[in-house]
Amino acid sequence: MTIADVIAVIEAVAPPETAMEWDNVGLQVGAADARCHGVLVALEVTREVVDEAARLGANLIVSHHPLIFRPLSALRTDSPLGSLLRRLLEDGTAVYAAHTNLDAAPGVGTTAALADVLGLDEFSPLMQDGEVALGAVGNVKGSPPVDLIAGRIRRSLNPQRMTIVGRTDRGVERMALMPGAGGDAVRPAAAAGADLLVCGDLKHHDALD
Repeated sequence: MTIADVIAVIEAVAPPETAMEWDNVGLQVGAADARCHGVLVALEVTREVVDEAARLGANLIVSHHPLIFRPLSALRTDSPLGSLLRRLLEDGTAVYAAHTNLDAAPGVGTTAALADVLGLDEFSPLMQDGEVALGAVGNVKGSPPVDLIAGRIRRSLNPQRMTIVGRTDRGVERMALMPGAGGDAVRPAAAAGADLLVCGDLKHHDALD
């Protein structure tokens, strides 16, 4: 099996053309025709992840967040990113990123996984960007309070930090989800009648809204 074979499986469910235009997805380090000896899946490509891949003999890291997000103006190996890229090249480890295209993948993406964990019933896309569906909104059985859903998030996802804005005793009949930054989702969530928006990140003024 080659790295291209693995990429074909990923792109069958999360086509790169469904990524947001500002995103940078796809093969970022390595060669598609190289043999694949193992795959390590990670949220971020960090030095610890690269160490783990080397220890396990995996020469392909599939990450959610792109390692290279903006165009490089220089490749300096005395910078954190440059040093990491040099290590990957020396180890012969490829990096493939599936970000907003995976968020939007129907049925199997990060939105669908989050909806399943949180018990979102009969959900539909929260936002539409051209042909790309983003986030989800749906009904919650039993109208549990916010603090009960927060406890479910803590047990299921084990976040290092969680911020709650608003009353925690409020019943949630309808919930909106947005993996990643949720600032643009605040108003669509309100317009969709959501009592709660669960997202990966929220700036101060978006939280005030």
